Formats: sequence, C-alpha cells, structure tokens
Amino acid sequence: MDAKQKKFLWISIGLSLAVLLIVILLTFDENTITAIQQLNPAYLLLAFMMHMLAMGFWAARIVVMCRSLGYKVPFGHSLNMVCAGQLIAAITPSQVGGEPVRIHELYKADMPVADATAVVLIERLMEAVLMVLGVIFAMSIFSFVYSDGVIPQGLIIAAWCGTAFFTGLLLLLVIIMRKPALIKRIALKVGGLFMKKMNPAAVEKITGQILDGVDEFYTTFRLFAGKAKWGLFIGFILTFCLWACEYSVASIILMGLGYPPNVLLSIVFQLIIAVIMMVPLTPGAAGIAELAYAGFYATIIPSSVVGLFVVLLRMILYYSNILIGFIASFLIVKREAANKKVMREDG
Repeated sequence: MDAKQKKFLWISIGLSLAVLLIVILLTFDENTITAIQQLNPAYLLLAFMMHMLAMGFWAARIVVMCRSLGYKVPFGHSLNMVCAGQLIAAITPSQVGGEPVRIHELYKADMPVADATAVVLIERLMEAVLMVLGVIFAMSIFSFVYSDGVIPQGLIIAAWCGTAFFTGLLLLLVIIMRKPALIKRIALKVGGLFMKKMNPAAVEKITGQILDGVDEFYTTFRLFAGKAKWGLFIGFILTFCLWACEYSVASIILMGLGYPPNVLLSIVFQLIIAVIMMVPLTPGAAGIAELAYAGFYATIIPSSVVGLFVVLLRMILYYSNILIGFIASFLIVKREAANKKVMREDG
C-alpha cells in the first residue's frame, strides 16, 4: 500500500469513527446499556459467518465463470483475491477499488488480462443488473410505506439521486460496451498519456498490444453469450446467494438485540443504502454509510439502540473487511516476494 492509499485509509477510518461517535452520543442512554447487557453474542457470530459465506459465494462465482472459459482458478486463490479487494474497496469512492486486484490475481493464475478483465467486468454487470432491479422494487415499496414523512426528506432525495446515478452509469456502460471502436479510441487515448516520451517503435508496439487486447476482450465477452453462458447463468445464481447472505447480516443483528428481523424492510433499506454509497463522495463511503444506516433503521428500532446497531453492523461489514483485507494482501505480498506461482487445480 503506497502513501496515497494509506492516507485514504486513515481518512476513511477517521470519518467512519467520527460519525459513529456522533451517532452514539446522540442516541446513548440507560436503555443502551441494557441493550448491551442483553446482547446475544451468538447472533453476532452468526452474522459474521454469513458475511464470510457471502465472500465464499463471491469466490465461487469467480471460479465458475473462469471455468466456463476453460481456466482452472483455485477456490482458495479466488477467496484470497476477493478478501484483498475489500481493503482497497474500503478506501476508494463508490467501493470500486477491488477490481484491479482481482484482475491482477487472475492474471497471476495464468489467465490472460483480457479474459480476466472480462470476468471482473461481467461480475459487476451482473451485480448492477440485480441491484437496479432490486432498487426499483425497493424504492416502490419504500415510497408507499413511508409516504407520511417519517423518513427524513434528505435521505429520500439521496436515495433517488443514488438510484439515478447508478442506473445512468449502468446504461452508459451498456452503450459503451456495444461500441468496440469507441472502446479502442478510449484505450488508445488513455495509453497515449503514458507513451508521450517513448520512441516511435515502442509506441507502435504498445498500440498494437492495446488493440489486440480490446479484440481479445470482446472475444471473451461474446463467449459468455455462447458456449460459456452456463458460467453466466450459475454466476447469477451465486450473485443472488451472495447478496442474500450479505443482506441477512442486519436482520441477524436485530435479532441479537432482541428485536424482530424485519427481513423485507431491512433488505429494502440496504438496497437503497447501497445505492447511496455508490455516489463517490468519501473513501469507502465512510461516514455516509453510518448516517444512512442510522437514519433508516431509526424508523424500526428505538433511538437508544440505533447507535449500538450501527456500530455492530459496521464492525462486520466494514472494519472486518479491512482486517481480512490486510491479511489477504499480506499473503499476496509474501507470495510475490518469494516469487512463487499460483498453484492451479490441475497441478
């Protein structure tokens, strides 16, 4: 991790801790102490296990999609790259920083960069499609249930802005992906920024590599609509399982605190919050996430428990990611330092 990344990490953690402290101070009373005493730690362990199971489904999705293209990526390697990506996601706006890590690690597993990029991009496209469909459903229910002004108007506006931003981004990406020539022009312009001082021969060679890489990428992309479509189908199922586990964490914590799980409404809240967190305002959406969770869940649990609930939820969904990401990143650095290769399933 370079100096800039460390800076963003400390900013992210600092913002998160500051907002958590404010939320706790505003909601803490004697009932909070009672809630802490009555907290069932077994539910916290279950919530963390569900979070890790979601990581497992994510890793399995990568393995399956790579296998459909003919590449045998070990599950352990896939799980480690997913965990390492969570650290970078925690310090990047919109939490999209984990993609380069997964592309790099797939390349280390003897997968061409174009194919690795296609797998990672299609991963995100699947999540985006499910997210947009879920958000449309969630916002419809949300607008109907809370049309009486119980939820602060600012959160409603933020949710709709996030929905518009994310849907627009998805549509823009789909339009761009349908134009290979445009992708080549963009790739060449970006590459040109790094080739200004190179000699003509080197520029010509790299330009050819860029164009070949884009062609290979679209060849892989088309495979997912052809013979590799079984990987896409299973990938959708695993994506659903991933988010089902991830979105169950909040309900499990609610049960640990002695409250009803409110499964449907909790999922609606989290879908809307996920869209709000996609707006690139702070590293890892730190501070924004805490405020959003507090604002939405204050409508279904007592205010004295809101701060405690948000702390427990962020410990599992955010701070544990940083710790796990550090461990996974250390294993990658250790492997690279020892110049070891990734052991494939076929030996």
